[in-house]
Amino acid sequence: MIKQHGVKTYLLVMISLVFFLTMTVSIPHAWGDVPVSRDRNLVNPFDRQVMFPYSEPLSLASDITQYISILSPALFAFAAPASDWLEISALYATSALLSYGTRTLMKMSIERYRPYTYAIDSYPSDPSELIEEERESFPSGHTIMAFTGAAFTQTLFSLRYPDSPYRTAGTIAAWSLAGATAVLRVASGNHFITDVLAGAAIGSLFGFAVPYLAWKFLPSWKSEHVSVMVGPSSALVQLQL
Repeated sequence: MIKQHGVKTYLLVMISLVFFLTMTVSIPHAWGDVPVSRDRNLVNPFDRQVMFPYSEPLSLASDITQYISILSPALFAFAAPASDWLEISALYATSALLSYGTRTLMKMSIERYRPYTYAIDSYPSDPSELIEEERESFPSGHTIMAFTGAAFTQTLFSLRYPDSPYRTAGTIAAWSLAGATAVLRVASGNHFITDVLAGAAIGSLFGFAVPYLAWKFLPSWKSEHVSVMVGPSSALVQLQL
């Protein structure tokens, strides 16, 4: 449970996790080329245990779950009064832009081959799109955006609309879809486990931080004492007055 005095700790843990995973995955792959043979031994031992060839159906399924996850804050069209919609939209746009910007910068800075490049025979008949993106494995952009939507949805329900009838079902559904996106990105051969772990941490960080800071500093938000539990195992979040 993350209480007011523990929010800084939570944010620090998320940032530290992203940094640690970046250092772990970039050593074998960043700033250089991988031999044509794509030797699996170049992959760190943790990621090497779960590597899959490319699967177009699973990749398409991950696209679908990601888009639904991104749209999960649309629940506030029902849970919140119309007078709050503009503010909610602005907050979510901020979270999404921070997440997407971080994703883009990291993919441009960190060169890591995707798992499917270690099984060239699994490429589809027209691999042009895969080849174009084959060095953009870290972090998982799909996972970042899906977890941004899930964390934002849960945090906003917790802080602003704790009595909403949509709260429990909405947060459970949002985290389930985000988790499914992460699993599908690994199973489809698009990402390593560390790619999606970093994506989950980044998305959760911005999805939580933006509405929390709004609750903390915006005069339109009531600043009661709060305890917030963020994550798929914490769909129930309680406000302590």
